[in-house]
Amino acid sequence: MMNIRKYLDSMDLRDDESRRLNCPVCHAKNTFTVTKEMGQIKYNCYKLDCSIGGYHHTDMTAAEIKLLLSNREIPVAREAETMEIPEYVVQPSTEHDKFHQFVGRWGIQNTRLLYDVKDERVVFPIHYKGRIIDANGRAVGGKTPKWYRYTGKADYYTVGQGTTLLVVEDCVSAIVAYQELPNVTAMAILGTSLTANHMAKIGEYDRVIVALDPDAAHKTLQFSREIALWTGAKSTAFRLDDDIKYKLSGDLDRLKEIIQCVP
Repeated sequence: MMNIRKYLDSMDLRDDESRRLNCPVCHAKNTFTVTKEMGQIKYNCYKLDCSIGGYHHTDMTAAEIKLLLSNREIPVAREAETMEIPEYVVQPSTEHDKFHQFVGRWGIQNTRLLYDVKDERVVFPIHYKGRIIDANGRAVGGKTPKWYRYTGKADYYTVGQGTTLLVVEDCVSAIVAYQELPNVTAMAILGTSLTANHMAKIGEYDRVIVALDPDAAHKTLQFSREIALWTGAKSTAFRLDDDIKYKLSGDLDRLKEIIQCVP
């Protein structure tokens, strides 16, 4: 039987270090996370049918203690640079029929979208502190891939300033959710897993609802569990009957009830 304490000790983690690995118990890929803080290791497997998880106390090295007692600031990653908008990404005009057909189909009222005239993409700029650092482009003329990241410097796209964070898959779903639901900030995760940058943003909210597309029901539960464990937020896994951008009244009504209820 796996001795989890010996396994954790063998990793020789530094304080404030985190790792994501294959689970040593169920062997699921990249579901096992470990974080060491103040001599304590928190570990957990996010696979639903794996029960491994808990805390393990370790001895801190003299160097780790010295670092904790010092007042030095921990270095932070350099902020992403402002994106240079390509000359073929423009403000949409009346002549860009495919742009208007796309936003009309989904009822998008966001006027900050751009249009890629070269690849025929509706472009969703990603802002950070008043600057555009990335953009996500949705093909409307048959180009592949369907979604294209222009710089890859951003992990998520957000819209709205509500007190409840709604986690969805794509930019269209985020805008539709923001337009249809009260008091929400909608976050499109732009990927298949949650990163440290996602968690940092999610940690700004006390209430989080995860509402991924119906074919990602398992991941909805997984993400909700990860968020609750890592941020301490009240996280709800919401199972949609259809993608949120299709605006099914049943889905929207149930979401409104959850959002409006008193925590």
